[in-house]
Amino acid sequence: MVEGELPMTRNDCPLCGATGSGVFLERRQSPLHQNLLCRTAAEAKALNSGQLAISLCARCGFVFNAAFLPELMSYSQAYNNTQTHSPLFQRYITELSDDLVDRYRLVDKTIVEVGCGKGEFLRLLCRGGRNRGLGFDPSYIGPETVEQGAVHFVTEFYQGQRNDTPPDLVCCRHVIEHIPDPLEMLHGIRKALGEHSTAVVYFETPNVEWVFEHTAFWDFFYEHCSYFTPDTLTWAFEISGFSVLSVRSVFGDQYLAIEAKPRASQSPPASGPLNGTAGLERQVHAFNERVAMKVDDCREQVRRFSQAGGCALWGAAAKGVTFANIIDPGVTDIKCVVDINPAKAGRYVPGTGHPIVSLESLGGHYSVAGLLSMNTNYLLEQRAQLSALSLAIPIEALR
Repeated sequence: MVEGELPMTRNDCPLCGATGSGVFLERRQSPLHQNLLCRTAAEAKALNSGQLAISLCARCGFVFNAAFLPELMSYSQAYNNTQTHSPLFQRYITELSDDLVDRYRLVDKTIVEVGCGKGEFLRLLCRGGRNRGLGFDPSYIGPETVEQGAVHFVTEFYQGQRNDTPPDLVCCRHVIEHIPDPLEMLHGIRKALGEHSTAVVYFETPNVEWVFEHTAFWDFFYEHCSYFTPDTLTWAFEISGFSVLSVRSVFGDQYLAIEAKPRASQSPPASGPLNGTAGLERQVHAFNERVAMKVDDCREQVRRFSQAGGCALWGAAAKGVTFANIIDPGVTDIKCVVDINPAKAGRYVPGTGHPIVSLESLGGHYSVAGLLSMNTNYLLEQRAQLSALSLAIPIEALR
C-alpha cells in the first residue's frame, strides 16, 4: 500500500540493529494522535500529520515505523483513549485484574503502572486498599490520591523512578507500541527494579500477527511505531534482563500479554527470535496481496450505507480515526462516528473533522441507514445497545 515516495529517517532495526529492513506499507499523511479531543472540525483538520513507513526487519522480525519522529508527539490531558465505558471492556480488565491478584497473591503489595491512562486498571488492582499503587501518565485527569489514600498518580512519564518500597508488580498496558526504542524502556524498568527484585512485570500490546491475518490496515497508524509478535516481544524482554514466564494472545487474539520476572543471570540470550522470520515474511506478503482489495471492499460498504441514507462508524478511537482518514478523507460518505465515551461526543475526528456523536444522537439529527463496527469484539454489545434504544439500524463488521 504505497502512497508516493517517503523520506526514510532510519534504516536500522530498533530491536536488533540490523540494517536493510524492508518497507511494506507507506502512508504520506497520518494524524499524529488518534485520541485527541478536538473541539471543532477546523481544529481537527488543522492537526499536524506524520508519515508511515512500516518496515519488517528480516533478521529478527520486528515491525516498526521507520519514518517515526518522536519529537512530534505530545501527550496531555487533551488525550483520551478510555475504553471502560464499554461493559465488555470493563469486564475484560476486571477479570484480568482479579487473575493477576489471585495468581500472584497481590494483597498488601506495591504496584506501579507505567502509562496508567485515567487510572481505571490500577484502581482495580488496588481497590479497597488491598494494595498500594503508583501510576504514571501525563494524560491522567483526576485526584492525585484515591482508594483511601492507597493509590497515587503522577502526571508525568515514567523515568525509572524508584519507590521507597520496591514494587511487587509493574504493569504497562498499551504503551510499548508508542515507544520507538522499546529496549531503552525495558532496560530502564529492569534497572529501576534493582538486582534482587522478585517483582512480576505484566505488559500488554497489540498483536501484529492478528493485524496481518485480518488485513486490518486501520491498525497501522502514527502513534504506534513498534509492533510485536510473540517471538519479538519475548526476545525484547530477554535481552533486557528478564526471564519470560508466559506470552499469550488475549482479547480475541488482538493483544499480546507477557509476564516476566527480572533475571539474575547476566548470560546473554539468543541472538534473535528462535523461530526465524520466514513465517512472518509470508504473513506480510499475504497482507500486501490482500490490502488493496480490502480497502476497496470497505469503501463499497461505506458507499452502500451512504447511498441508502447515511453511513456511520462505531468507534472514534484509533481504529475508527485511521479508517475514516483512509476511506473518507473528504468527509463525503461517512456522516458521523459514534462513540459511547461521553468525553468524545461533540468532538471531531483528528485529520478529517468527521463529527463524533453519542449513540442517542442516531435517533435524532444524525439519522443513518447503517453502521460499521470498528472492532468485531464489540459487535454483539453494540447490537444490544441499539436494541435497548429501539434503534432499528443495521450494524456490520468490516468485510
